[in-house]
Amino acid sequence: MDRLVSIIILNYNRYQYTIDCLKSLERQTYKNFEVILVDNGSDYNLYSKLDDKLRHFENSLNIRLIRSEKNLFFGAGNNKAIKEAHGDYICLLNYDIILEPDFLKAMVAFLESNPKAGMITPKIKIYNEKDVIWNAGAFVNFKSAIVIGNRGYLEHDPSNKKYSQIEQIGFAPGTALFMKKEVITEAGLMDEIFFMYHEDPDWNIQAQKKGYKSFYVPTTIVYHNIPRIVDQERMIFNHHFFTRNSQILVWKHAKITDIMVFYYIFSILNLGIIVLNFLKLNFNKIKIRLISIWQGFRIGIRRRTNRSCRKYMISDYNYIKNLLRF
Repeated sequence: MDRLVSIIILNYNRYQYTIDCLKSLERQTYKNFEVILVDNGSDYNLYSKLDDKLRHFENSLNIRLIRSEKNLFFGAGNNKAIKEAHGDYICLLNYDIILEPDFLKAMVAFLESNPKAGMITPKIKIYNEKDVIWNAGAFVNFKSAIVIGNRGYLEHDPSNKKYSQIEQIGFAPGTALFMKKEVITEAGLMDEIFFMYHEDPDWNIQAQKKGYKSFYVPTTIVYHNIPRIVDQERMIFNHHFFTRNSQILVWKHAKITDIMVFYYIFSILNLGIIVLNFLKLNFNKIKIRLISIWQGFRIGIRRRTNRSCRKYMISDYNYIKNLLRF
């Protein structure tokens, strides 16, 4: 009998995207799976609409809906669901992912034939521009101010000939991440200090330290229903997390020499951004950037030395909630 796959999806104020993702799960050729859907603190009216829409799937999908009263963000939201999962395999999906019908079958087949494979990901393309790649395996570079990146990002690939080989990669992104549950048993749950962004490379690296490998498996494709252009408010939010969390990731895993190179480039980049914003009189953006630099630095050092970050996590969470309303 096919092993059970636990599919975890976080929903946050975007129930229609989540419904489209679930419809693509209905079409899967691999049938032995459960769906654990976490509503991550959505507006109650939107949560109610999601709950109502789930009736459509009563006879086709095994769905458990978990409601969180507050936004737990990516790491803690997924951890909450993982603790409830019954499957031999765990699959994390963004709510705005649309799957090819063979997705689960292809992912399970690869893991069953590759015992040292830890975390894997398919080719990811843009839903509204299916000729364009979103991610063909992600990478980590501690000697850069931007330490993570998507290979193949926005490259034109109409015939799916680019990045068509299975390869070992830096990390499998949380956008569509598949793994054996035993990997989590050995590597642990996600580090919730990141809130969102950079927890997936951190998790992959933790598994790699236990002897597992991360792979890009383009034997199937998923589609990310996301716009190319992000609105200005979202950009400010993203920049905060990338500035903060890149430092935490570097402090946790990089060699001292790499940390020195990182901060040399990181300092030049951020000084330039601060000067540019000063010239444009964007003082609030300067404040946000300085806070993100300080948050990442202090938490990074404490993670490096295995000291508690609990009080900083609470204060940073409250700050992020206010930033969401910026």
